[in-house]
Amino acid sequence: MRLLTKRLPVKIKCLLITGIVTSIYIIVSYNLFEDVFTKKSKDMGKRNISYLKLPNVIVHLDFKGSPPKLGYLKTLLPKFQELGVTGLLMEYEDMFPYNGRLVNISAKNCYEKPKLKEFLKLAVQLGFDIIPLVQTFGHMEHVLKLAEFQHLREIPSYPDSICPSNSESQMIIKKMLEQIIEFHEKIFPVKYLHIGCDEVFNINKCQRCLKKNLPHTEIYLSQVQVVADLVKTISRNTTVLIWDDMFRGIPINTWERINHQVEPVYWDYGQSVRVSHVNMRKYYKKFKNIWIASSFKGADGRAATYPNIKRRLWNNFSWMNKIRDYKFGGENEVFNFEGIILTGWSRYNHMEPPCELLPISIPSLFLNLLLIKKFKEGLENVESFDLTDFYMKYLRDEFSGLLHCSHLIDIDYFDTNQCYFDGNELYQLFLSWDLINTNILNSLNEFDNDLFAVDFYSQTHNINTIKLRQNKEWVYQSINEVVYYKNKIITILNPYYDDYFIEEYSHLKFYKTKAILDDMLKALKNVSKIKTWTRRPYKYN
Repeated sequence: MRLLTKRLPVKIKCLLITGIVTSIYIIVSYNLFEDVFTKKSKDMGKRNISYLKLPNVIVHLDFKGSPPKLGYLKTLLPKFQELGVTGLLMEYEDMFPYNGRLVNISAKNCYEKPKLKEFLKLAVQLGFDIIPLVQTFGHMEHVLKLAEFQHLREIPSYPDSICPSNSESQMIIKKMLEQIIEFHEKIFPVKYLHIGCDEVFNINKCQRCLKKNLPHTEIYLSQVQVVADLVKTISRNTTVLIWDDMFRGIPINTWERINHQVEPVYWDYGQSVRVSHVNMRKYYKKFKNIWIASSFKGADGRAATYPNIKRRLWNNFSWMNKIRDYKFGGENEVFNFEGIILTGWSRYNHMEPPCELLPISIPSLFLNLLLIKKFKEGLENVESFDLTDFYMKYLRDEFSGLLHCSHLIDIDYFDTNQCYFDGNELYQLFLSWDLINTNILNSLNEFDNDLFAVDFYSQTHNINTIKLRQNKEWVYQSINEVVYYKNKIITILNPYYDDYFIEEYSHLKFYKTKAILDDMLKALKNVSKIKTWTRRPYKYN
C-alpha cells in the first residue's frame, strides 16, 4: 500500500485522503446522530409511559354461608401468583370455627381448624398476605340473629347492628378478635386485620345510646376507636383496615378521637367510579395510607347467577384511570394508594340469597387482575383508550389464553363455549338452563289463559279433555326438565362446595319454576277428576 501511494500523483493523493476522511466523518456522524436520536426517542417514550404504584393487590374471599372447598381454593393460588395477587381478604363470618362462648356463631358446616390451617400455611408459603375480616358494628346478623345474643341488638327487631353502648357487646367483639388473631398468629404474624364497620344502618337508637346524648358520628367514631384499640391490645403490630363509607359524611374536625392506626378502604363498585375529592383529601390529611376497593362479583344483583363481566371491567378500568396520576390540590407529586381490594361478595348480607358463585366468576376475576397487572407494568398513552380499545390491545389475547379458549373472547358478547377453565362446565350449564327456564316461564304465561279457562268451565263440568291432557303432558315434561338440570347442577357443584350449600343453592335456583309447575299440575289433576258434563245453558257463580 505504501508503494502504491508513493507512485500516485500528489493531486490524486490529496483527493484520496480527503475522500477517506470524509467517509470516516460521515460514518461517525451518522452513528452519533443515531445514538442521540435513539436515546431521545427512548426518553420521549419513557415520558409517555404511565406506571401505577400499587403495592397490595388483594382478592376478597367472602365465605358467609357459602364456603368454597379449601381444596378448590388451593388450585387458584398459583394463578393468583401469576396475575400479581399479593394477599387474600378472608371474610369468614359464620365459617370460622369459633369455640367456647362463641361456638354457636359458627355455622354447622364451618371450616375445620386443621384443614383451614393447612390452607393458610400454603398461602403464606406462596407469599400471600392473609387479611382476616371481622365484622364489629354493622353486618353482624350471624351473631345477633341468635337467641343468646339478641339482647345486644341496637334495635330489637333488626339483627344487623350491635349496640356499642352495651359492655357485653365489646366483650363479644373482643373474644371474636382474640380467637381470629390467635388462630392466625400461630401460622404467621397478622400484618393487617379488617374490622368492617360499613353500612351501619341502625345507630344511636337504643335507650343506652340515646342516654349519652351524642350525635351519630360520635357514637360511630367512638366504636371504631374502641375496636381499633382492642386489635392493637391483642396484636400491637397489626394495621387496622376499615371500609370508608361511614366516614364520608363526617367533618374532619370531629375525627380527633381516631388515631393513625386505622387505614380506610374507599370502595365504589359503579361502572364509572365517583370519587369525592373532598373525602379523599380528608383521608389524606388524617390517615397514613388510603386503600381502594373495586368488585369482580357480588355487585350485579342480589340473586345474580353471573357477574356482568363488562360492567366489572368498567369498574376496575375506571378505578385504575382515576388513581394512576392522582394528585391532591397544591401537591406536585402523584399520590400512591396503598392497595386495591377486589371484592367478591357471596351475599349482600347474611340473610340474603347467594349471588354469583366463585367458579362462575373466575373469568371476571382473572380479567380484572390482568387489567391491574397491565397498569402496574406500565402503559403508553393510556388516556387515549376507551375500554373496548384497551381490551382489544392489552387484554383480549392474554385473557383468552388464561381461560384456555380456542377463540378470542369478545367482551361485548361474552361466550366461553370453547374454553376450558375450571368452572366453565358450571357456567355453560347455567346458560343452558337459563334458556330452558325462559322458555318454560314464557309458556307458563300463555298457559295461564288455558288454565283459567279450564278452571272456569270446571264449574259447569264442561271441559276440553284433549286440551287438558296436552296441558298435563307439557307440565310433566317441564317438571322433568327442572329435575334433570337440578340433579346435573348438584353433581357439577360437588368439587366446589359442601353438601349443605349445594342443597340450598340448587333449591333456590329452581324453586320458583318448580313451585309454579307443581301448582299447575295440582290444579289440572283436580279438574281431571270430573267425568260427566251438564247441558247448556249453565249457571255461573
